[in-house]
Amino acid sequence: MNKEKEKSIPSEIKGDKIVLDLETKKTFDEVGGHQNNHLLGISLVGIYSYNRDQYRGFKEEELPELLEILKNAELVIGFNSKSFDFAVLQPYYKDFDLSTIPHLDILEEIVYALGHRLKLESVAQSTLGYGKSGSGLDAIMYYRNEDWDNLIRYCLDDVKVTKEVYDYGKEHGHIWYTNAGQKEKIVSRWANGNTNTVEQRVHDALANGDQLEIEYIDDKGATTHRKIDIQRINGNKVKAHCHLRDAVRVFDIDKIKTAKVAGKMDSWQNTLL
Repeated sequence: MNKEKEKSIPSEIKGDKIVLDLETKKTFDEVGGHQNNHLLGISLVGIYSYNRDQYRGFKEEELPELLEILKNAELVIGFNSKSFDFAVLQPYYKDFDLSTIPHLDILEEIVYALGHRLKLESVAQSTLGYGKSGSGLDAIMYYRNEDWDNLIRYCLDDVKVTKEVYDYGKEHGHIWYTNAGQKEKIVSRWANGNTNTVEQRVHDALANGDQLEIEYIDDKGATTHRKIDIQRINGNKVKAHCHLRDAVRVFDIDKIKTAKVAGKMDSWQNTLL
């Protein structure tokens, strides 16, 4: 790439991390099976950009713009994205090999850990407490009805779920799946041996008298933002004063999506430790 062309690339797309998911025009039955996924055609590609903190959908005519984003990405993240999403997308880019882009496929990581595949829905439900908002057949129906609002919403919902599974694995060092009714961990190699996990931050906060600001997944799968002063930790359970509720609550470490120090605990709380 010459310097003149390099200058024309917006700084926010250089070195970006991109989460990607796409929807197709046709079903597998209509193209003769999974071996012909390159014939499915694209109705919409959804992405999340970490640099921009932004979700966006790309229609078929906007795919050249998407290619510039992908070519300059530090990493593309997806779920079954190497064998499906990129296989469907590749025919649109005759002069560029998508396999040259740094790529993390979460399904590939799951197969490496377990030896078999899992659906995004089951991983998301076990990890986040919520999952996808529909099925790929819904997306095809939206496309054929020219219902772009619902198609974009559905596709970006899938992107969001994939992103949050990836983020959880980065923060905790693992994600979850359910095996014979029991939740079990899958080590997330993309955490790169992160020792500053959410669990470690929780224990450090108690030891150092720090107040934590957390994102917490409630029993309905919704995420709330809270500030907590920790009193006691017992295994996976954290007893803490919750400033949102102004009461003592018990939290599961597994349901804390993120945690960061927000200052020191309130002085009255220190007397309880």
